[in-house]
Amino acid sequence: MMELVRNNEEIVIILYCCIILEVNVSYLKDYKDIQRGLSEISSEDELVINPNSLSLILFGLMFNFFRRWLIYILAIVITGNILVSMVSFILFVIGLYDTIYHSRLEKLKKSKMGLYLAGLDTLYISIFIIYLFIARILS
Repeated sequence: MMELVRNNEEIVIILYCCIILEVNVSYLKDYKDIQRGLSEISSEDELVINPNSLSLILFGLMFNFFRRWLIYILAIVITGNILVSMVSFILFVIGLYDTIYHSRLEKLKKSKMGLYLAGLDTLYISIFIIYLFIARILS
């Protein structure tokens, strides 16, 4: 099994990117419904989970690592391009800020940063997939 993965690394990365791309596109399509659902939650319901707890923030950081940051790391390592590194760093900082400072329900209701990040990530991943296809064809 490891030989199959080792010989087809680009294909495994493309599959992973396609899965994350599907997550982002689904989020973008369902954004209005998600916001409507968030607006229906009262602040009393929020008290069930402490939004400032370390475990919730760590969960958000792990989720963002697999949803966003791992692709940024892969893109930097594979391309070796300084522009890709700069864009990845900017998206990483924005994602980190969003994860840490928009964990409270009232901030999450008002913030559109998740929408913008999902849109930018979708564009970023699409370009990265195209780059991988072209690199695979040319090699």
